[in-house]
Amino acid sequence: MATFPPAFLDELRERLTLSEVIGKRIKLTRAGREFKGCCPFHNEKTPSFYVNDDKKFFHCFGCGAHGDVIGFMMRHDGQSFPEAVESLAPQAGLSVPKDTPVEREQYDKQKRLLQLLDRATAFFEDQLHTPAGREARAYFQKRGLSDEAQRRFRLGFAPMDAQLLIRSLQGQGYTLPEMLAVGLVKKAEDRPDHYSFFRNRVMFPVCDRRGQPVAFGGRVMGEGEPKYLNSPDHDLFHKGKLLYGLSRARAASAQGQPLIVVEGYMDVIALAEAGYIGAVAPLGTALTEDQLALLWRMLPPADARDPARDYSPILCFDGDNAGLRAAARAVDRALPLLTATQTARVAYLPSGEDPDSLLHTSGRSAVQNILDQAKPMVDVIWDLALAGRRLQTPEDRATAQRALRQKVAGIRDETLRALYQDDIEKRLATLFNWNAPKAQNNTPRRNWESNKQSGRTNHPSRFASPPLALPRRQPANALRLREKVLLAIMVNHPSLFNEFGEELGNIGFTSPDLEALRQQLIDLFASDSHETLDVEALYRHFSGGDAANGGHRGLAEVLSEATYMHAGFARPDRPLEQARQGWNSIWNKYLQGQLQADVQAANRLWHEDPSDANLTRLMTLRQQMESLVRKSSEEDADSSETAHSENE
Repeated sequence: MATFPPAFLDELRERLTLSEVIGKRIKLTRAGREFKGCCPFHNEKTPSFYVNDDKKFFHCFGCGAHGDVIGFMMRHDGQSFPEAVESLAPQAGLSVPKDTPVEREQYDKQKRLLQLLDRATAFFEDQLHTPAGREARAYFQKRGLSDEAQRRFRLGFAPMDAQLLIRSLQGQGYTLPEMLAVGLVKKAEDRPDHYSFFRNRVMFPVCDRRGQPVAFGGRVMGEGEPKYLNSPDHDLFHKGKLLYGLSRARAASAQGQPLIVVEGYMDVIALAEAGYIGAVAPLGTALTEDQLALLWRMLPPADARDPARDYSPILCFDGDNAGLRAAARAVDRALPLLTATQTARVAYLPSGEDPDSLLHTSGRSAVQNILDQAKPMVDVIWDLALAGRRLQTPEDRATAQRALRQKVAGIRDETLRALYQDDIEKRLATLFNWNAPKAQNNTPRRNWESNKQSGRTNHPSRFASPPLALPRRQPANALRLREKVLLAIMVNHPSLFNEFGEELGNIGFTSPDLEALRQQLIDLFASDSHETLDVEALYRHFSGGDAANGGHRGLAEVLSEATYMHAGFARPDRPLEQARQGWNSIWNKYLQGQLQADVQAANRLWHEDPSDANLTRLMTLRQQMESLVRKSSEEDADSSETAHSENE
């Protein structure tokens, strides 16, 4: 049987979220910190099969089935061990290695280096409690750290003696090349000997995702530079791909606690001591894309999140100029990666404060108040772009607008970018006293013309242009009809939820009563019993609803003849294929509105900066719009022909 390097198997299990793998094969629902479902390995009606992402195992209390992600694939899919590993590796973004003598030697080498780093951590811990560590103990005491906190975080002290660590580790069988490999020692330039990299500093061990020390941060206790000294990168440690406090934060996130990104080691420890176990910090660098990805991977799967709760990590920065610059850098890194389920918030501390100092001066409630006021990303973009700008002249306003639009243009997710663009344009209209646009194709130039007629003289910026010849936005009654049709299709043809449920979940209805019905319908389909729902069951559910909260009265309007006379394909007696075509026709009109916003934003950007790249993007989007309009017209024609033949 094929074998694989143990380090590879550990990484495979670490990268995969067990509930996501199993959830693709059986229905799981959240049960506290775990997930549960009916066991796929024996017949049962009451769920006794549990999945624990934190501990990375599944267990059935009915039949006793138990194992990890590889074991599940072997048992459920009937795969051999090598087949299971090879099928899971692409999901984890890994290539399957061959178990060769070289691979085995590499694994043994890494295991030995991890043991070496653990022994070094123990050495620094011991030195903290020697006479030489008196000043370090006083430093931690002054910072408010108890003996228990020092033990929990394995804090230590690196003595001034540059040979003491070397002698200790050599006495345990480790060599100078091994110490060099993990950055514990350096070779002297002017003589043939080595010395400890960390000297006369308090020590903070940096652990990997499993809680094993892989590097160190050392801080001076008084004056001196550099204030912090971090281990150099090596085979087991890359500072831009790890976070201080990561292993604890992973456990905290699994327990539903918030993830909080701060700037320093002491901030992480102080927050953890105050109950914020999800606190982490970068390792001497600005927050990187890899570190953001680490944070987002710790969040629960999107379908397991409570819609009433904001899971996004909070980036909490010091309230000084350096903190503001760090916030700006973090936002720039995060913007291209944002999606509907992958975002962040930003919290600003009072000037001159960091989390550690704020906790000691004002207590936990003050920190909680700061976290409660964390701003969503769109607000942060707005604040950063307008901070310090006068906005008194057309040139001032044009510069601010360009900065905002360039920021938003960096979002790669097309749907999210369009929504950000729409939000920013509305804010600009309010800020510069334009008429708030009732339609997406209202531009600053059109509003300026109406202002001029009414005596106002807000002059347009040079980027303003006439609106494109795009489909006109339908009036409110047409939008309401479209929303009623979508609900009618789904109620009368519930089997289409498997195809279009995600689309229904992504539409925000403009009519409050219909929006309430939409949410009820999605909740009902997403409940444990949704697989057995049919038309009669849906009717019974809504007929028994609270009329005051949009129950059967709202449904009666949705399923009325007034709806069907405009959309016969939504009737319960129409063929499923006809209902499917009708849905696609309505959905294409929705997409047209989204794409229309992209076209208009690209048109404005091209007028600001008439580069080849911006022109190419504008032309590409217009072609997509034309194609979508043409496709929608064809589908409307097909639907009409089908409806006509049905009537005949």
